[in-house]
Amino acid sequence: MAAKPEQWLECLVCHRRQRVAAVFTGCAHCASEGRKAPLEMRYDYTSLQAAVRDECAPGIWRWSALLPRVAAENRISLGEGGTPLVPIRAGGPRLMLKNETSNPTWSYKDRANCLSISVAREFGFQRVFASSTGNHGNATAAYAAAAGMRCLIFCHSDAPDLQLALMRHYGASVFLGGPQAALGKALVARGDWFPSSILCPRDGYANPFGVEGFKTIAFEIVEQLGGKAPDRVYAPVGSGDGFYGVWKGFVELHKIGVVDRLPRMMACQASGANPYVLAFRRGDRKMQAVENPHTVALSIAERIGGDAALHAIYDSGGAALEVDDGRIVATARAMAREGYALEPASAVAVACARRDAAPEYDGETWVSVGTGSTIKWPPTICAGFVRPAHLPDDFSAGQLISEVENESS
Repeated sequence: MAAKPEQWLECLVCHRRQRVAAVFTGCAHCASEGRKAPLEMRYDYTSLQAAVRDECAPGIWRWSALLPRVAAENRISLGEGGTPLVPIRAGGPRLMLKNETSNPTWSYKDRANCLSISVAREFGFQRVFASSTGNHGNATAAYAAAAGMRCLIFCHSDAPDLQLALMRHYGASVFLGGPQAALGKALVARGDWFPSSILCPRDGYANPFGVEGFKTIAFEIVEQLGGKAPDRVYAPVGSGDGFYGVWKGFVELHKIGVVDRLPRMMACQASGANPYVLAFRRGDRKMQAVENPHTVALSIAERIGGDAALHAIYDSGGAALEVDDGRIVATARAMAREGYALEPASAVAVACARRDAAPEYDGETWVSVGTGSTIKWPPTICAGFVRPAHLPDDFSAGQLISEVENESS
């Protein structure tokens, strides 16, 4: 009998396997039957030990035993991962913030692109492209720059100028609007462009590798909680790769015996862009698009998400939750008063967790994933901003104290 491969690609629908390769169109068998189905990385968990860390490896590569196989010379790292897990205010459960704003480009997208760009190098690619509202594009551009690869980013028409400027600062070619799905599909068909895209092949192409980077959030949470999984994880969800990746990480740790239970996954959305919430209310396991999604949390303003993330909600006994823009903005401001500059999408998760928190959950540990920093979203942080007063040269300390007290009141 042939030895079981240590790693392979497997269809999430029909479960057919194939070797790990540059396959970007999803499951070919499912496509032949008229459906789009994603391929994902799978591992021979029976050959893995509970101690899977390589403390000498950089960034998230310390978890390489549960990541796609990439030669050391092709691994790109900018020091991603190792983000803080800190307590924040809530009534009832112990609520912790996994603060992903400390990643190199200030968002959790660095983890996915660390994997994607490294795998691209392993396969011999010199060009990479992505579609983005901001954070993902910046992470792709930064890691492509570190790898010496050519980078092209298609951006949402409402992406802030600062985000676009940062992408160009990293050396990427950037374009707004256009038929992004068709252009991406054409680039993949050429055979020399690597798609730093989502797991679901809804646009005709997919990336099975980036989602593996998000797993390391779960690995770190368990490590930071002393080898235990939290009771709940609240995370913002748009395309769904980050949410599903975190769940997959917990599942894999459970399979190799690191944790003895799994958390409930709470998918958090804005009311104006809520396809997961609508599907969950109907009890559906297939996503349907919402028309004209709109929210201050632009980075999760998706018409539709991936079915894998929706399944993670059900499989974990979790839920899909929503909050309106008013609560999102108020929560972002409240978090700033605690010292955390979270983007609106991150505030969505905190808002949902704090709304759920109650004395009956005392003793439980909940984690809210802060996916990115507000500093890259100037329209949000500058809303209502009034330029500070200019002090004259003869301004006295007494006048200063009076002004400060008036401002505080």
